[in-house]
Amino acid sequence: MEVKVQEAGVGLLDLLLVVAESLKLLLLGPLVVGLLAFGVGFVLPQSFVSQAILLIPPPNSPNSPSAAQGASMMTSPLVLDPVISSSDLFKDMPIQNARIELAERIKATLAKDGLLRLHVTANDPKHAQDLANAVIDVWLKSTVPGPQDRADLEKRLSYATNTLASVSTLLEKLSVEGAVSLGRPLTRGEAGTGLVAVGELQARYLNEVISIPRALQGLSRDVVKQPPTLPTEPVAPKKSLIAVMAAMGTGFALLFFVFVRQVWLKTKQDPDAASKLARLRDAFGRNEMVMK
Repeated sequence: MEVKVQEAGVGLLDLLLVVAESLKLLLLGPLVVGLLAFGVGFVLPQSFVSQAILLIPPPNSPNSPSAAQGASMMTSPLVLDPVISSSDLFKDMPIQNARIELAERIKATLAKDGLLRLHVTANDPKHAQDLANAVIDVWLKSTVPGPQDRADLEKRLSYATNTLASVSTLLEKLSVEGAVSLGRPLTRGEAGTGLVAVGELQARYLNEVISIPRALQGLSRDVVKQPPTLPTEPVAPKKSLIAVMAAMGTGFALLFFVFVRQVWLKTKQDPDAASKLARLRDAFGRNEMVMK
């Protein structure tokens, strides 16, 4: 038992001795590599993110987009293609490659609070802000109804306007006279029920008369609660993180190299191990000759 403890102590001392003998290499190597990696971080392309927040109202017609649909549309060709054609960043790229690259730069997410958060990445702060504004503007234009949808909405608006006028006239007549021209006067209870029913109809058609013109115009810039920001600091590359990771990786690699070298030197000094190494060299030599 004491022999095992002594052997463990000697082994630990050997490891510490190896580290102490190579301490300069183990310290200076990672430091130099970390400094070089930190310098390379200044040469790598930087990434800036412009952020915008949109609050999309609930759809007031079947053709109005929801917030989830808006988030999906912002990375669709319907929005990407006009942005690509209006930007100089993609002028020398095939349209399919430009779509892929631009879609990777756009991140539109719908949060639990109902807000749509748009993040657009570019290598320049102004480019990031301009791209974000372009994405929002093109998407807002896409919410304007097409010819067929516009015709349907205009028919609904005309019907709702005429019906609202008729319902308002009827409600006024009920309020003033307390009866409807059905050949007999209404009781008080019947008149009250009629007023409530006609009032609900009036509110319904009034809502359509107000909401349909908005649907015809599409969403406006009012949904943008926070305009795209002009970023001041890059989000990548993180130069300090690159330097630390490079230094740590180099440190582990050098430590492994030092221990392997020490084991190799000790193995060469051991007669039994030396004979095994010789046999390994012979075996590898024969394999090389066979392969040739």
